[in-house]
Amino acid sequence: MAGKESFTREKAKITQAHVKRAQGLIARDALQEAGLEFSDTVCPGLVLRVRRRSGKWLLKRRDSSLTLGDMADLTVAAARVAVEEVRSAERRGLTKSMIALELDVFSRVTAKGIGTEQALDIAFTKPHPDDPVEMSDEERRRRGPWEWRDLVDLFLEMKLPTLKGRWRVQYERHLRRTLDDDFAWKLVQLVDLEDLVKMRDRVARKHTLSAAADSVEAVKAALDWAWRHHAPRAGLTRVEFPWWRERLTVEYASGTREHTPTIEELARTLVLAERFKALGGTRKETGPGMLAALWAVVLTGQRATALTGTLRATVRDWPERAGWKIWTWTAAEMKGAGHANGLKKRARPHALPMPPEALAALDRIGAPREGVYLFPSRVPGKRTTAVGMTQFLDRMKGKTKAARKGGVTLRPEDDLLNAHGIRHWTPHDVRRTLPTFLDMERLGGAGSAILAHARSKAKGDADEERELAQAITLRHYIHSQRLDLKAEGMAIWITAILEAVAQERARLGA
Repeated sequence: MAGKESFTREKAKITQAHVKRAQGLIARDALQEAGLEFSDTVCPGLVLRVRRRSGKWLLKRRDSSLTLGDMADLTVAAARVAVEEVRSAERRGLTKSMIALELDVFSRVTAKGIGTEQALDIAFTKPHPDDPVEMSDEERRRRGPWEWRDLVDLFLEMKLPTLKGRWRVQYERHLRRTLDDDFAWKLVQLVDLEDLVKMRDRVARKHTLSAAADSVEAVKAALDWAWRHHAPRAGLTRVEFPWWRERLTVEYASGTREHTPTIEELARTLVLAERFKALGGTRKETGPGMLAALWAVVLTGQRATALTGTLRATVRDWPERAGWKIWTWTAAEMKGAGHANGLKKRARPHALPMPPEALAALDRIGAPREGVYLFPSRVPGKRTTAVGMTQFLDRMKGKTKAARKGGVTLRPEDDLLNAHGIRHWTPHDVRRTLPTFLDMERLGGAGSAILAHARSKAKGDADEERELAQAITLRHYIHSQRLDLKAEGMAIWITAILEAVAQERARLGA
């Protein structure tokens, strides 16, 4: 079987000089092995594809390409006009065969030297007087009919304010993945199952099957919203039932994650994070706030969303235990750290005692000593985030990252975790290791308290919040938050982590 044809690709504002260069390459028979493609930066999707014997203008999409005409027949300006006419025809619902016929006529007429304006009049079907006239984006969104990009923008405008923190960012990413290629300009009323399946498959190829499943669910939600509340503007008035609910599916089921990293794996990761602060071609170092936040996740087992937002002002001394600090979070800060929508789990204020050994360890690795947050980002006044921590671990795992202008940030160090015998883990996995360890130490109750697991009989949110804000008496607050019990578990856990870190430093140093 012959291999897939390869092309050398260049992005540029295509001019007649590029056409002349292509003609010269053909005349010299200089393209015997690979072809050449010029991608136009002025008209997205327009490509001049040059092979050994010929050159053609294409409207290139991710999943398909449409031939506009021969390089010899269309000027650069005429090729750009052809792209716009194709998109206009698709928005009006013309079939592929009709569009191909019009393109053929346009190409042949233009080749005879007839001007572009006249060639347009001859080749392309004019909109019927009863067809909607061209309107601004604002007017089209107000009156309809909506294009797919309109549905995405308007649905997100409604949906995002209802979501919390990083889930808002992730949800928007799921839906905006569908805007690639010319699908964004297609009328919602013309979108069919074939379009949506192609979109699903494209996302799966470019990202993962899990990403495709997320995008499919977001698409279904957007179409449901448009069908129920804005059918006339969306062009869905004649849709009697939401066919996408049953017909658009993904053969994917997320499994329950059961990975529990060992204490040695966690400790070795921390040592590697210290030694490899700059990963990849940019050589940009991980900030001290992010490194400290990763340490804090391992030392405390707290959810990364709440932990990275810890305020320095809410940290207090524990007078009865010299050198100990109490880190605190309000119910609002704890909310959203659990379920995806931040509302399903009843949130309560939480406090965690930190032994002096843990504080000293954070100080030794360079944790910031000033600022609004315990774990500030490099941007003044901003905090580190759970998403940033995930990206930090991804860098250590050797995952590449998309860069500007279609580039890719490589990781020359490759997968540091795998290279050092560490199974991949996420910040949330620490929440399995910590209670497992304390269970073996017969301190299961302390593990549950440290992780803020609910008790069967807990005080109301309002009372606990008032105690935290006003500190009626520190002793009473210590009792209500079970700080003595938490301290017993934290002391043993911190000791185990720091001993493992010392061993890993010595091992890696040797």
